[in-house]
Amino acid sequence: MNLIKYLCKQRWFMGKNRTIIRVDPFDSTEAGGTRIRLVKVSFDDGESDIYTIIDDENVVGKILEDAFLDGAQQSIFSGDSGFFTFRITAPIPKAPLTSIKPVSKEQSNSAFCAPGKFFFKLYRRLEPGLHPEAEILEAMNKADSSRVPRLYAVCNYKTKGGEIYTWGILEEHFPNAVDAWSEFCNKMDSTDAFQLGMSTAQMHESLKPLSGPKYSNIEPPFDKLEQLLKNSTDTEYAPELRERLPELRIRYSDLLRETFSDKTIKKQRIHGDFHLGQVLITQSANGTKHFEMIDFEGEPTRSLDYRRTIRSPAVDIAGMLRSFAYASAVAKTDPTEACQAFIMGYSKVSGISAQTIEKECKPYILAKAIYEACYELEFRPNWFWIPAKALLEL
Repeated sequence: MNLIKYLCKQRWFMGKNRTIIRVDPFDSTEAGGTRIRLVKVSFDDGESDIYTIIDDENVVGKILEDAFLDGAQQSIFSGDSGFFTFRITAPIPKAPLTSIKPVSKEQSNSAFCAPGKFFFKLYRRLEPGLHPEAEILEAMNKADSSRVPRLYAVCNYKTKGGEIYTWGILEEHFPNAVDAWSEFCNKMDSTDAFQLGMSTAQMHESLKPLSGPKYSNIEPPFDKLEQLLKNSTDTEYAPELRERLPELRIRYSDLLRETFSDKTIKKQRIHGDFHLGQVLITQSANGTKHFEMIDFEGEPTRSLDYRRTIRSPAVDIAGMLRSFAYASAVAKTDPTEACQAFIMGYSKVSGISAQTIEKECKPYILAKAIYEACYELEFRPNWFWIPAKALLEL
């Protein structure tokens, strides 16, 4: 296998715009009739990343079955320089793990599913340290939160020097669930938005007991956007946004200063990458809708430490409000009513006034739109108008 060519073709490979100088084996082991590989990708800037590759992804279920054979609570597979460990965190249902199959979906990691039973997430780009998604799901399961998947098992790699990398998790798959993105693109339902706001506040309440590193403020990528706009002069809204960028920099600083001087929403652990695509909708027998929160890994391009930081829940609220804006752009509807309903739902459960929520979200909405503008110019130029229009109207 030509690993450089293979990696560059993968949607989950985050080094596409960087020059690879070599790919070296980091460690590997045999399991389930295939090989699990960790490879070290070195770039011309002197930095490197660790990636997970499974030779035959169709047998991921067999890997897990072998790991938990005869009810084993933990299994260890030796590599050349470390150990691949599989640890059960909750009783695994009596269903064949071999029914888990790859899911075709564009994302930063890889998904495998046995519908209504199991969902396995294979993390591709690895960092040493406590993984936020495994940490959050295990903690929320212990707190008996019913609005997140049950975490069944965690797959780690431990070097002989003691560094730990999380390369996969096995969790519950909600039966007959639909994703909130599709639902809101189809209809911007204010009743659903209100309920989602309440569920979001409940999620934040469940996350409060978790500790994490102190947040270090990272400014939105204004410089990156400025450079991208210089190279996109023929893109609609690009010239106007480039002219407005200095004003937006000042506005962001002013909004942040105003928010910090009169802060009501206390910092805590948050979801970190919250949008409609991270929410599933299920229905109980009586037709009641439930909103299930998923994908607690945070922004995959950020470091593990950053993703575990204590931050304002307003970051998550702002992310969802921007997601409503995207859905409304697809549906060609006005998101104002749904956004207001979401805030009112959050307010009802949290006890924080809607006015305070709106005020404290403003700098994070601006920051999110700057990030979106960069992303769209790089990867989806046809969608650039969505964040660009929002920034020009701020």
